[in-house]
Amino acid sequence: MKSLRRRHVLILLPLILFAAAPVFAQSTPSEPSTLQARIDAAALALGSNPKFKHLSPKYRQGLVEFVSGNMLFVLLHELAHALTTEMDIPILGRKEDAADSFAVTRLIGLDTAFSDRVLVEAGKGWFLAGRRDKATGDPVPYYDEHGLDQQRGYEIVCLMVGSGQEKYQHIADETKLPKARQKSCAGDYNDASKSWAMVLKPHLRTPDEPKTKIDVVYGEAKGKLDTIAQGLRSIKLLETVADRVANTYAWPAPFTIEIQSCGFPNAQWVPETHKLTLCYELAADFADLYRDYGGASTESRKRKSK
Repeated sequence: MKSLRRRHVLILLPLILFAAAPVFAQSTPSEPSTLQARIDAAALALGSNPKFKHLSPKYRQGLVEFVSGNMLFVLLHELAHALTTEMDIPILGRKEDAADSFAVTRLIGLDTAFSDRVLVEAGKGWFLAGRRDKATGDPVPYYDEHGLDQQRGYEIVCLMVGSGQEKYQHIADETKLPKARQKSCAGDYNDASKSWAMVLKPHLRTPDEPKTKIDVVYGEAKGKLDTIAQGLRSIKLLETVADRVANTYAWPAPFTIEIQSCGFPNAQWVPETHKLTLCYELAADFADLYRDYGGASTESRKRKSK
């Protein structure tokens, strides 16, 4: 499978992304609130790093939440591909759009402050990617199997507002999603949520069924990527998701979720090897995106104005 995101050659950050202490090693990784606590700790720990002391706590928090939220969204997107192949679920339409809708509807269904922030960061990521493509003169690949970056961002927003929850309305307003389109988003959300619920119902795990073994692997990372790897281990992103999907679904066979150095930003599910792979370079690319087109660029402007 091709990369989830269209990316150029990676410009690695001259930063240390995460520095969470291993004190969280004993925490239970199954609850979103616990994951949020580890993300908060990672952001707080950045303040003790000389390279981050000059940045505001708000920026450090924003950076870690942006990277973590987008990596979680990518992981859920790839898990949708795993579900459709492993459970032999038919897909009517574009499979990449279906995978996005799975990720969004699962997060909306959690209905927590943490899941809401993940949705916001994921939507923001696509809009920032579109801004970067325009700034760098990147040609638009209309032939790609994925939708255009801004289209995917708007679809996330559309599904959020289409759920009918008033708390998402401000996001639709901030992204200037037209009112006429907002009215039709309810249909999009209902179609997506009901369709996924229907096709997944036969594969939900019952309490008496054994949990499928899902191995979690943090591969070796070198150079600047090593610090990213240390941070992701502290946050326990892979364990959190593996534990939840093992509890929720009756998988037909064990599989592996791993993160490793790939040489370029990427994420993919490979049915032949029963392995879902995220790349450390993808996390670095998200941080690069945030630095140049998101909160970091705002922080830079603030420092220059002082």
